[in-house]
Amino acid sequence: MDKCLSDNLLLQYLLNDLDTDTCEIVRVHLNECPSCQKRTEIYSEDSELKQWQQCHLRRQNGDDSQYHPFSQDKLDRLFNSTISSIQQSKTAVAKKTLPSSHNSNILLRKEPEQTPIRVIGQYQLIKKIGQGGMGVVYESIHSRLKKQVVLKLLLNKDWENTDQTQRFYREMELIGQLDHPNIVKATDAGEADDTCFLVMEYLDGHDLKTILKQEGPLSITAACSILRQAANGLQYIHNHDLIHRDIKPSNLFLTTDGQVKILDLGLAGLRHEGSSLDDLTDTNCIMGSAYYMAPEQAQSIKTIDQRSDIYSLGCTFYQLLTGKVPFRRETPVETIIAHREDSIPHLVDQLPEIPVQLEELFQSMVKKSPDDRIQTMAEVVRILDEFLNQKNELLLNESSDTYLTESQELKELCLKTVLTPPVEAQKYYSSTHYQPSKRILKYKKTIIIASIILMTGILTLGIQYISRTNHFTNTKLKSTSTIPNVRQPKKANSKSNPTPALTSTQATIERDAANWALDHGCEIKIVVPYGEEYPTIEQKKSLPNEDFYVKTIAFKKIQMITQEKLSRLSGLTNLYELQLNDNPIEDDALAAISGLTSLQILDLHASGITDKGLSHISNLKSLTNLSLQINPNITDEGLQVINQLQNLVSLNLAKTNISDEGLIFIQNNQKIDWLNIEGTKVSDESVKHLKKLILLEHLFVKGSKISKAGIKEINDFFKKRKHLPFYINPTP
Repeated sequence: MDKCLSDNLLLQYLLNDLDTDTCEIVRVHLNECPSCQKRTEIYSEDSELKQWQQCHLRRQNGDDSQYHPFSQDKLDRLFNSTISSIQQSKTAVAKKTLPSSHNSNILLRKEPEQTPIRVIGQYQLIKKIGQGGMGVVYESIHSRLKKQVVLKLLLNKDWENTDQTQRFYREMELIGQLDHPNIVKATDAGEADDTCFLVMEYLDGHDLKTILKQEGPLSITAACSILRQAANGLQYIHNHDLIHRDIKPSNLFLTTDGQVKILDLGLAGLRHEGSSLDDLTDTNCIMGSAYYMAPEQAQSIKTIDQRSDIYSLGCTFYQLLTGKVPFRRETPVETIIAHREDSIPHLVDQLPEIPVQLEELFQSMVKKSPDDRIQTMAEVVRILDEFLNQKNELLLNESSDTYLTESQELKELCLKTVLTPPVEAQKYYSSTHYQPSKRILKYKKTIIIASIILMTGILTLGIQYISRTNHFTNTKLKSTSTIPNVRQPKKANSKSNPTPALTSTQATIERDAANWALDHGCEIKIVVPYGEEYPTIEQKKSLPNEDFYVKTIAFKKIQMITQEKLSRLSGLTNLYELQLNDNPIEDDALAAISGLTSLQILDLHASGITDKGLSHISNLKSLTNLSLQINPNITDEGLQVINQLQNLVSLNLAKTNISDEGLIFIQNNQKIDWLNIEGTKVSDESVKHLKKLILLEHLFVKGSKISKAGIKEINDFFKKRKHLPFYINPTP
């Protein structure tokens, strides 16, 4: 046989997916063809093919519950690079011809495998892989280095088009100047055969548009990892006084090692004027994609800045999570108008389990006015890092029962990806939502104080105040429930009233506590009287000279939590949130904070807290959010204290040692709207107790003893309410 086996036929043979006669013919060929033997032996230990074989066998055995088809990307790589060992037959078998039912043109291939379709300079163009408005993209080989690259060739018809040619040269120059792991790297550029070309690194993987088409909406974990990488690369671009102007899924490429690469800088524009590389378009020209274009970009590309890229990336984030663009109308013009005039959609309407901090991030990225948006990609990266760095078991194992799943391969890929260090923003812009200037803060304080004295306009100012500070109050929720892949519960606003002035004694207590906390590996947040909260503080030198209240303390350095340590916080009259999670805690430690009547959020997950230790929180009557997740020493007896906390709206009991008897103690907590009992011994016996939580909106029972019938009964009961939504995981 003078022809080698195709990868398709070889893979079918390895998967035992051929009829008997064809299988024997392939076996004979393998015994006699060194080339095919070598192809198979090189990849003899591939794990991906073994996974596929297991899935294939499960499917043959009728076990559809464990059968998960692979994406086309996975199949492509199986064909090209994942061949396991072949058990060669020891018995000589006579040669046979292939059955006529098989097309030899498909199953067999000639060697050499491919020949160049064109030669440009030192590059052999092997295969066309894409085409855009300015050029054609080819998979290519450097003729001397034998290195695989991607070559972008300006369309011949555009060679005489001065604008197109100059724009192509701009892309060559821009990419050549940029060097960042999240931006496609240029390796060469030049002119040949009356055209110009750009050579870039070869990327193995797919763009996000293709992935969305194949996989559908991505998981929260994967989407955040992708968004974070794209934002970091864009911040690097913005630091070089460039704006991409065409961010969309097809211009973001996900490699097989989980790295995001930003593509297509052909539309990139300079942020400052007077450069030789200034825009090649007139003021009225619209550049970009209507589905992702910021309102101001549709009006004039001459006046936009990096915040337009932030808007486009926000639209992309929405599509990664939902599979839909935020604004889709019948025509591009109608879509552009919708971006400008229609209300911003909410992620929670599509994904009830979306965390509040991610909803807030999306909303802040797609505000109509650039001044109202989050101002830099660096801030986007910071928020996502806070989210992704949460060491939460449920984040790393997002439920496969929901419609938010993509292939396990993609999820694991994103989780294992090493993220590049954050790029700091070199330029900042004032923002009414995230970065108020000191001058504005001072002015706003004056207005608030005057309004209190005069008792006029207080409602308007209060709404303004809350809207500008809700980022602080809501991002704290992530540490409360410690379940990032679900929407957080509603809770009281810690800033519904201006914080009053401090006495000199109280000011000393607050500052001493802040200094002690910072000396002991804590992060804190503070608020000044009648003013704004400060960003997270990690060092004493960041404390202001003016008086302040301590609002949040998070023990980030792992340490034993004792009564003596917490006693240093006992005098804080406005402490709103305390994070003790992941730190071992002594039984008597919480007795020191039993007088913190202002405390609303307490995070004790994975702290080793016991029933005895928990009993000390009975006096925390203002508590709204309590997380006890991953504390196996919490039993039914420990839940007796919950009945005394009648303001609770969020309770996390996942992976505690509770059963149906414990649920009796919380059935009268009528304000609870968010409850997690995953991984507990709670069974169908507790269905009647759960029904008494009349405000319940989110319930998580995966891994508990509640049956499918019980889940359905709960779901049907709460779905009958007309005034409140209800979400249960897993869904019935």
